[in-house]
Amino acid sequence: AKAGTDEAASSALSLEVTYNDEEGKPLDISQLKQGQDVIASLTVKNLTSMKVENVALTQMVAAAYEIHNERMDGVNTVGTRERQQNTPNYNSFGAPVVAASTLEHLDIRDDRIIRYFGLKAGESIQFSTRLNAAYLGHFYQPSIAVEAMYDATKNARSKGLWIDVTSAVTNP
Repeated sequence: AKAGTDEAASSALSLEVTYNDEEGKPLDISQLKQGQDVIASLTVKNLTSMKVENVALTQMVAAAYEIHNERMDGVNTVGTRERQQNTPNYNSFGAPVVAASTLEHLDIRDDRIIRYFGLKAGESIQFSTRLNAAYLGHFYQPSIAVEAMYDATKNARSKGLWIDVTSAVTNP
């Protein structure tokens, strides 16, 4: 899709994306100063009554950003889980299932972070990513997408948006 034409959508999974500054205050990322840190928080929730396995969360980042690889600092990158309801999970054969309590795989690249995990019925998981607005200019923040890899009917995506990064130095 052409930049600026993508829309938010959700089917069986929900995706909430918020941006905050280092103090945790909400941040409008459409106007950033060069060198400014941004904390992107992504929350994925399973809206179904069944476990969803092999979920892939692809966090594309605008070319304005450098991704801070927190694995290098020993920071916990496995995500925070919250069970939304107290119902047992059963697979398609009616047997109880147990979800892994941690992220199954993390792939950090120059322009994206891909996370793989499973979610129990009603469960949500939250990830935070530190980004730095390193480059001046007008950039497009692409949609962030989550999908069950073997069941494309279970998916969600955020709406993309334009970002302007301006100089932190003001001329007198």
